[in-house]
Amino acid sequence: MERIEEYLETIYDIQKSGRVAKTKEIAERLNIKPSSVTEMLNKLSEMGYVDYQPYKGATLTRKGLDVAERIKKNYIVFKKFFTDFFGLDDETAHGLSCTLEHIANEDVIDRICRVISGYCDVCDICIESTCTLEEAEDGRYVVIVAPLFMEKAGIHPGKEVEVKNGMLVTDAGELMVDDGVKRLILLRPQ
Repeated sequence: MERIEEYLETIYDIQKSGRVAKTKEIAERLNIKPSSVTEMLNKLSEMGYVDYQPYKGATLTRKGLDVAERIKKNYIVFKKFFTDFFGLDDETAHGLSCTLEHIANEDVIDRICRVISGYCDVCDICIESTCTLEEAEDGRYVVIVAPLFMEKAGIHPGKEVEVKNGMLVTDAGELMVDDGVKRLILLRPQ
């Protein structure tokens, strides 16, 4: 399926620039022979992903467009996550994102979206409004993401907490959290 998705993504990119995807351009972008592209376009047409006419080119059907848009979104989510949250360089983030965009399921994407929501412009609708503990103002929150070692202190996803003067307040009392860890705890206001 990954190869099919690469074709659909390439056709999508060409279409976004206002052109019909021609065999030669697809071949150049994917660095493969035009005859292989023609063969794949015929298969994609049979599968209902593209409308293909020899010598005229290919355009995505609704089915093909849905797949291409999902893959594009996955790529952007991963790239933003790797660059903005892990601090990886663009080349490394690009390579990882290109691989993961094809194999990640919707649950993984949704979880990453929760982490980057509020910092992201991937789509029009963020799943949740969130902030890190470092940014949180005094108030009540639900923990969305926290490092596993925080479980020993009772801090885990779904836990209701209060932030007071930069500290976490739980049933067990006030918890002072290291500044480096504050950036790793993601909260949703209640």
